[in-house]
Amino acid sequence: MLVVAVLRLWADFISSPRQADPLWQNGLSAARVDPDGAMAFDTLFRIVVSSVRRPLDIHRPHCQMLGRDELRLLDMVCLAQHGFHDEAGVLMADWMPPAAVRMALPPLRLFACAMDRAGLHVPMRAAASSPPAPVHASADRGAGLVH
Repeated sequence: MLVVAVLRLWADFISSPRQADPLWQNGLSAARVDPDGAMAFDTLFRIVVSSVRRPLDIHRPHCQMLGRDELRLLDMVCLAQHGFHDEAGVLMADWMPPAAVRMALPPLRLFACAMDRAGLHVPMRAAASSPPAPVHASADRGAGLVH
């Protein structure tokens, strides 16, 4: 839940930077994820947004459904936490070209390690067991919120 909430709040903050305080950082801090983990998350998604090939299925902060790309992120964090970095890169390749994937893998690994140090583990195959929600296309690229 934390990873999805942080992603949604990050996307909301990026799409409306008029907020003075990036709320997405508060959840990570409350969960005792170190500041390096928060910076890695921010770096990861700045790379994603700058190089994404298609709109990402990221829902609004209070939506009860999971988007396909939210599930994909859970799988990537899980794989990175279990040392399957190449496999996480394969999932990431659905979002970005190979050069961007190579740039995004180190911050993904750093974020996954920071979550691990905080005692937060995404169970293996947990995200894959949830049925994906329907994708709602958007005219925007990147981390636009769909609903």
